[in-house]
Amino acid sequence: MGHIRKSLLFSALRYLEYGIIALSYIVIAKKVGPAEYSKTIPGFIFLTYSQYLMMGLNQALIKAYVVDSGFEVKQTYVKNTLYYICLISFIAFLTGIIILPGQLWVVSVISSMIYFQSIFQTLLRLEDKILGINISNLVFSVIYFVCVFFLATDIKQFFLYWLLSLFVSNFINGVQAYPILKMLRLKFNKEDLRHIASTIKPQIKSGIKMTLMGIVSTYFLTYDRFLLNFFSDNKPLKGNYQLADNIASTIYLFFVTVLFYYSPILLKRASLSSVYRMQILKYGAGFILLISVLLVMVSPLLNIAILKYFPAYKALTHFLAYQFLLKINILGISIAGTISIALNREVNFLKWWFMVILVTGLVLLVLYKFSGLKTEQIVIITLILQFSMILIANGLYLLFNRANFFVASAKDKLITENAL
Repeated sequence: MGHIRKSLLFSALRYLEYGIIALSYIVIAKKVGPAEYSKTIPGFIFLTYSQYLMMGLNQALIKAYVVDSGFEVKQTYVKNTLYYICLISFIAFLTGIIILPGQLWVVSVISSMIYFQSIFQTLLRLEDKILGINISNLVFSVIYFVCVFFLATDIKQFFLYWLLSLFVSNFINGVQAYPILKMLRLKFNKEDLRHIASTIKPQIKSGIKMTLMGIVSTYFLTYDRFLLNFFSDNKPLKGNYQLADNIASTIYLFFVTVLFYYSPILLKRASLSSVYRMQILKYGAGFILLISVLLVMVSPLLNIAILKYFPAYKALTHFLAYQFLLKINILGISIAGTISIALNREVNFLKWWFMVILVTGLVLLVLYKFSGLKTEQIVIITLILQFSMILIANGLYLLFNRANFFVASAKDKLITENAL
């Protein structure tokens, strides 16, 4: 019951945080209008993809804690991650300065700050200091909302106040993570740099596989906006679409919170028993179906509220329900991914989903470039195609791998019986 109470508290505070952030998006969108809000798209895309420079080192750290709890492994993985973050922060900053529009230079600094946030919060998560994560995230969201509501007047300030809020939040993260770093007895010296190349290899090898697995979900979360950004000059449409994505992503993050909290536990149990793997699939699929139905039912009410309070974003109503369905069904990929990681079958997962990405990516690219349809029509078709492909591909992947994933071996049955 302890885990349940903690997860409920963590989720409730996380939902509050996401709700405040969603209000921040809505406030600035109303202030600047759809055309100006469309300028946030390159910034959001950069923040999403720049995080893959981490090469999955945090995910590898989580897996090492779960599977191998040896002190030296923890110590080495944390030290390597900190060194690596210092390097990629500099790379991300330079890359952002080069490729982002001039007014969005601050996004490159935000990206660098998020790297440090990720390692601090990973340590808090692994040591079950979940409330500490809630505190720092709530501080971020409250400061950000207040600044956006009272001070921000354009997109540049929107991102500047994001950076300010993140700086304060990261200071709190660092203070809370310091005792964990001290417990690990980390010492940084020149000798580390000579050995890091060899010690970081297994961590990167494990991390890359999980990073590539994360790219699968990221593709479905961002590819539609990537195409819209490059193949459409309709700024009001892009502003409406980005806000729809922000709102739907907030709902999506509500449910990712549950996976965030339980993933180390699920990973450990799924690696031991097919019974747990089947439970993950059964409850996960039922949850996604229920939430999908509920979101479709409440979409008309949301549309009425949008038209009443945000008349400049009337096109938003055409995209919101489809965005909801897309985001929620992406959770299904996480279920299949968790089972694959638990059984060290990441490569099988990647082969299957990269084939799906290749097919859907080419279809959508041709659709945008050669179909001759109106952009509004292409956008709707894109969303329908994406969540349909997720449902079909995820179902087939689990079906084709059912013998490896869900059929219990003699050893599996013994572990389950002992657990019971």
